[in-house]
Amino acid sequence: GIGNTCPTMSKEFDLLLCGVTGFTGKLAAEHLLVKGYPIKWAVCARNLPKAESVLAEIGERVGKASQLPRVEVADLVCASEEDEEKLRAVIRKTKVVITTAGPFEKYGQSLVKVCAEEGVHYADITGETDFFRAMIDQHDATAQRTGAKIVVHCGNDCIPWDLTVFEMNKYAQSKGAELTEASTFTQVGASSSMSGGTLTTAVFQLGKKRAGGKPDFDPLLRTRDGTKSESLTKVVSPKVDVYVPQHKCNGGPWIMGPVMANCVRRSNALLGYSASLVYSETFLRGNPSYGEWLGEKAYVALVGAAVMMPSVFQRFLPAPGEGPSREAMDASWLNLHGVGKMVDRSSGEATALKTKFHFTGDTGYLNTAKMLVECGMQLLEQAGPGGVTTPAAAFGSGIVTRLEKELGATFELTVGSDVVYK
Repeated sequence: GIGNTCPTMSKEFDLLLCGVTGFTGKLAAEHLLVKGYPIKWAVCARNLPKAESVLAEIGERVGKASQLPRVEVADLVCASEEDEEKLRAVIRKTKVVITTAGPFEKYGQSLVKVCAEEGVHYADITGETDFFRAMIDQHDATAQRTGAKIVVHCGNDCIPWDLTVFEMNKYAQSKGAELTEASTFTQVGASSSMSGGTLTTAVFQLGKKRAGGKPDFDPLLRTRDGTKSESLTKVVSPKVDVYVPQHKCNGGPWIMGPVMANCVRRSNALLGYSASLVYSETFLRGNPSYGEWLGEKAYVALVGAAVMMPSVFQRFLPAPGEGPSREAMDASWLNLHGVGKMVDRSSGEATALKTKFHFTGDTGYLNTAKMLVECGMQLLEQAGPGGVTTPAAAFGSGIVTRLEKELGATFELTVGSDVVYK
């Protein structure tokens, strides 16, 4: 049944975290314990003893052993109606669900369905565009009706990119101009290795068969009334490595580039930045040594091999729950550089915009976990319409301000030589 839950109704929990036994889930639980926000929160897991031991270890390590959350038991993969009712009973107890449990195509489908039907807000860290499309297709109308905000891509995929373009557009609008071009350039610290969960998702994604038959238009372009948006985005990211003069190094495509671009396409479709926005994303290589380059190529080949013959090759990759060391994560960082062009609506005069979004610490896992928790907090505090949406459309500047305050991130926007936003 579909419950019309009113946000002011008393709920047992403010926030429910799913995926706590995974690598990023552990980091999210740790962030919640360390922050000690004045909320009631719980975790949802399939395996009670495993979840309790994971929480006990984190609590011990961060000196919060007496403040551990309750563990609710449900399976995110609903094989039967009984499974789904069990999950629904848990979801009904909370106002907001945040989840790190991927592949989302496997572990997120029932969760989004139930949240949408029950009017419970949801945020995840997926980097899977196909999952996003399917959720818009299946649950956007329901979520709009119940008021559930289903916010996809609330981690490093894709908050820094999505919000960089959002802030450029916000500034352009404030000056009576239209943002016509936005380019992002990703620069990361050395430790950006992959966790087992990420690799499981990559292997799952690359190995699946594509469904036949195309919809009338890409669900990412669907507006709130179900029609195709007039605000379209042309993606012109480089397909091969190119020299990037302003950063004095080579840059080019990377595995997450298309995901960032698709998130920007969805935000433009919903928020109407421009009828014809031109967007590109470039991963700055620095000047890698031949050894590093070779190592990366071998790693990509190994992931490919695991797709073709999982039983043989998957054991050579880290298992879900494993990931980079804490030292490596603490030493890493992200600088996301942005360049935009805005055109004055009356004079047609073009002005260049520059942005820089900086995060200290590894964004792939450590800050992804923290961003997700902060999005959960934002969902508790910031009102807005329901639907399957992006961080930019759901939160706007609210999440930028929050990440600056809670994570020490910095965002700045410059026009000419003037820093107009810091």
